[in-house]
Amino acid sequence: MKWQPSVPRALAAAAVPAVLLASSLTSASAEEATPPAVSQAVFVLDSDHGSFTTGKQALTGHTAGVKRVATYIGKATDTQLLSAGGQKVIADITLAASPAKNERAAWAASPRFVDVSWPDLGAGRYTVYRDGVRIAATTGHSLRDTGVNAGSEVNYQISGEADGRGHTWGLTATVPTADDTATLASTAQRVEERARRYTKTAVVWRSFIRQKWATVPKQLGSVSGCKYTRGYQYRGDNRGFSSKVTGPSFRASLRGVVYWTKSPYDLFPETGVTRVYRNGTEVDRRKASTRGIDFRTRTRFDGKTRAVHGEIEASDPFCPSGGIRRAGIGAFYDARLARNGDFYVSGKYRQAPDHEMYLYGYTSGSRHSTKTVHQSKMRSLMCLSQPACELGTIGNSGGY
Repeated sequence: MKWQPSVPRALAAAAVPAVLLASSLTSASAEEATPPAVSQAVFVLDSDHGSFTTGKQALTGHTAGVKRVATYIGKATDTQLLSAGGQKVIADITLAASPAKNERAAWAASPRFVDVSWPDLGAGRYTVYRDGVRIAATTGHSLRDTGVNAGSEVNYQISGEADGRGHTWGLTATVPTADDTATLASTAQRVEERARRYTKTAVVWRSFIRQKWATVPKQLGSVSGCKYTRGYQYRGDNRGFSSKVTGPSFRASLRGVVYWTKSPYDLFPETGVTRVYRNGTEVDRRKASTRGIDFRTRTRFDGKTRAVHGEIEASDPFCPSGGIRRAGIGAFYDARLARNGDFYVSGKYRQAPDHEMYLYGYTSGSRHSTKTVHQSKMRSLMCLSQPACELGTIGNSGGY
């Protein structure tokens, strides 16, 4: 994608597309109070080597203190039984085996706690959510969560910003009912059986206009180069965030699908109909091109994980399609998807209009689980222009 740096406001104003203009909104995310349920992890993933260490030893790369009791290599996921300091756990190492360090993350669980680890990429802080509730903001790369129940499944999401990109990891931990070897072994089998139920994963990105109507500010007039400016209105999508698979209106949408029992993948690019009104009467309608919307896999099929890349570039159909005045929706992401529902996502986007990203894990027919990766409200009208503002980084944004 051709991202450009910030430019002076006057120049940026000339590039704002008419159809996407609406009142400026400030991004905000309510964060819940942190429950007193986190402490220092004992079983910590050394992301440089993809193996577990104990506590602060993870920072020096030593593996002393962690004993590997057993390793289970399945068709859908990989797990280990570990012990350290009298504690025994089951650990999922599916993402830990990723070829890229930034993708590696893991969990280790006993009936009383879950230790969660992710790579230290240099973020100022990492925010950790459990089942949609923020439980920690830390500069470290691991934590122990004691606010779990034996026999449950717990969803974690970790987000941080480093090297100019957002980084988000998602992990679903299976908490055992006991920590004896037989129970941990049966839990490993349950983790494998659960992962094998998934037949495909769909990645969906949608960009939409929250307002019912959008208008071109009077001060822009004809400098935008758009066909319809003063005196015209554009119909928005008139909705908030929605995790429904189909139905929500949008300006641009990308749905990519990877399958866990076969190699081919699918791409479904779409743009919404842009409707123009004057004095309450529709005067024109047109769809933007989908040529700039793409999804592809970047690794071979193995039935466990797959790396994918997505791009969304959609210009206003009534505005210039090139040059300094070209503007519109833009986003890109790189992701590692795991069959068991775990994931890593990184990327950037223009901070207008509103955006949402979801993962749908299908078990059969229309039956699926849903994970929210990103939700963001429009930051500024100028962000609709390719060079007009700093890009946003894909992350949880409090919308999980």
